[in-house]
Amino acid sequence: MTSGPSRSADDTLERVLGFLRTGLVRTADAARRIDGGLVLSTPTLPAVWSVNQLRVSDALPFEALVALADEQLAGFDYRHVVLEREPAGAHLEDAFRAAGWELERDLLMILTAAPDRVLDASAVSDAGQDEVLELMARWHGEGWATDPTELGQLLDYGRREAKIHDDRLLGVRSSDGQLVAIAKLRGEGGIAQVEDVYTVPEARGRGHARALVGCAAELAREAGHQLIFIVADDRDWPKLLYSRLGFRPLGRVWQFHRG
Repeated sequence: MTSGPSRSADDTLERVLGFLRTGLVRTADAARRIDGGLVLSTPTLPAVWSVNQLRVSDALPFEALVALADEQLAGFDYRHVVLEREPAGAHLEDAFRAAGWELERDLLMILTAAPDRVLDASAVSDAGQDEVLELMARWHGEGWATDPTELGQLLDYGRREAKIHDDRLLGVRSSDGQLVAIAKLRGEGGIAQVEDVYTVPEARGRGHARALVGCAAELAREAGHQLIFIVADDRDWPKLLYSRLGFRPLGRVWQFHRG
């Protein structure tokens, strides 16, 4: 039998996953339910993995999962599979790696404690969409999005996503007024997400991310959201910063990609 605290954590995890699913469904061109999962399809943005994916909540064997992805994502040049349940993702990680798939492991973190020290958010202000997209272009350019077509689609996706979610765009500026760090805040139904936290390389190490995340969390509380979360790369350092700001691990989501 599941204990009370564990059931509460399961319920909270499902609320967070539901929030993420709802946002993806609204952003994609089309979404269809299948047994044990969800298929998102966005032919208008074929280079954006997030809205062209097979999202699975049930545990399936590796071969069955790959076959399902081949069937459901047949119109795309790649396969993107998201596993929402931590035991399933952990169990299948080695099999996907051995087959040559790329891996991302997302850590879902919820705000449950006060920050480790008093936050100074005085440098944080609202930002405009065009200037935020300029920084998003730099961010994407640091990763795999070097092709102009892919980059253009990612920025179109960011514009679409911000409109659908009615994101509040936050930023920190340099002394000459240029935006050097950003974060987004979105919320609905008592749940809020802090998203897309980024600082340009030349302005890192100055506490901008701390100020932005802390400010976004405070704005979420002021708006009446009781459940505030952020998604971190489980293999990268920002999760340590979020922990110092009061966020605690809730669960993990596995993303597997094959080009």
